[in-house]
Amino acid sequence: MKAKPALSVVIPTVGRPTLVRTLDSLDAQSERAQLEVFVVADTFGGITPDLELARHHVQSQRDSAVFHWREYDGGLHCWGHPQRMLGGRSATGSFVWYTQDDNAAAEGAAAAILDAIAHQSHPRPLFFRWLSPWRETIWRDQHLMMGNIDADCLVLPKRVAQQVTWGLRYEGDYDAAVDVMRIADGEVDWDDRIISIARPDSTLCWWEHRE
Repeated sequence: MKAKPALSVVIPTVGRPTLVRTLDSLDAQSERAQLEVFVVADTFGGITPDLELARHHVQSQRDSAVFHWREYDGGLHCWGHPQRMLGGRSATGSFVWYTQDDNAAAEGAAAAILDAIAHQSHPRPLFFRWLSPWRETIWRDQHLMMGNIDADCLVLPKRVAQQVTWGLRYEGDYDAAVDVMRIADGEVDWDDRIISIARPDSTLCWWEHRE
């Protein structure tokens, strides 16, 4: 029997070609055996050719014990947030991390997350840092405000992930972080390690340059 994963990763997708790179960055994590990954397709408008390709890639070219395909129509212009909620509720890992289909996991991201979890006295939400598309590190300081948090920063105990509501707007990741604060009664851990890279160029695709 396969051991329960320590960390579930949720990736909403519209079928961008960059999803392959996102999955490669997770496949290359040294703690890959402790992960499960849910790729949740936004099927508003049906299964597009891009989603067909993404589904084929996940289901035929990835380890089915780690990578799982889900589909969900959450409505128009919801920025993947309904898919995040579905993924969080599907997770079997003790914690849930959210990323995006045009981002990549930083080198050592899974190790950093599991290290932070291991050093908690009891399970609490974690707010890690993220390298933004304009190459600014987010969060900037330990203060919850719009523009200072992103979906990729959030690593939540499964109990919290299954309760949190993501706002159905572009800023829905901020809405989720506010809801996390409410659910956790303000008890969260801020960790200054970067776990995600937005839209990495070739120089930041660390797994492609390893010897």
